[in-house]
Amino acid sequence: MYCKKCNVRLKEYLKECPLCHNKVENISEESNPYNSYVEKFSRKVNIKYFSKLIMKFLLLISFITLLLNIIINKTVNWSLYAITSSFYICSCYSYIILEDKKNAFIINVFALEMLLLIISYLTNTLSWFIYLVGPIILMVLYFVLLNIYLSNYKNMLRNFSIVLMYIALILFLLDGLIHLYKIDIFTTSWSIYSNIPILIISLLLFILSFNKKIQNEFEKRFFI
Repeated sequence: MYCKKCNVRLKEYLKECPLCHNKVENISEESNPYNSYVEKFSRKVNIKYFSKLIMKFLLLISFITLLLNIIINKTVNWSLYAITSSFYICSCYSYIILEDKKNAFIINVFALEMLLLIISYLTNTLSWFIYLVGPIILMVLYFVLLNIYLSNYKNMLRNFSIVLMYIALILFLLDGLIHLYKIDIFTTSWSIYSNIPILIISLLLFILSFNKKIQNEFEKRFFI
């Protein structure tokens, strides 16, 4: 039984709690208000251990698949699907295991690039990866890393200006890559019209970022 006041476990013969001297009442373990909490807490899953276990299991599957591919076909081909897919899934678990989420993101993007590269290579459609998918994924990676880098600086107007410039660059490259994939020539069309207002706004924000008064007003308005 337990003390009703301080929840100390008591022997059956005690008439009062030796800790708080409260009168003892017969409170069974089933009626103890802390029992459900303790039970719930003790059943909590160690998610990091579980993630590492899954990753080891996937690596084992990849190794077995590779051996089977070599034994059956005397070469390495279809097993690359399983290996790169397992590597990508493991990279997703790296968000749980690694403390630095930036490193986890880089690993995840690299694993995605590898998976798509293998798919395009084994299906004889390598051109769409080289001209479109691969560069687009890398541009997204650099965009995220740029935002992480800029988050360390307090001049938000200048940060917005730099982000807009990078968006204009992405649109320019995307336009050129699409033309390169379709007609084998790197040229631009629609990106010129979309980038003109973006670059004008970006330049305006960059100039205003040197004005301390406007910068402070901007931070006040947006609660930065």
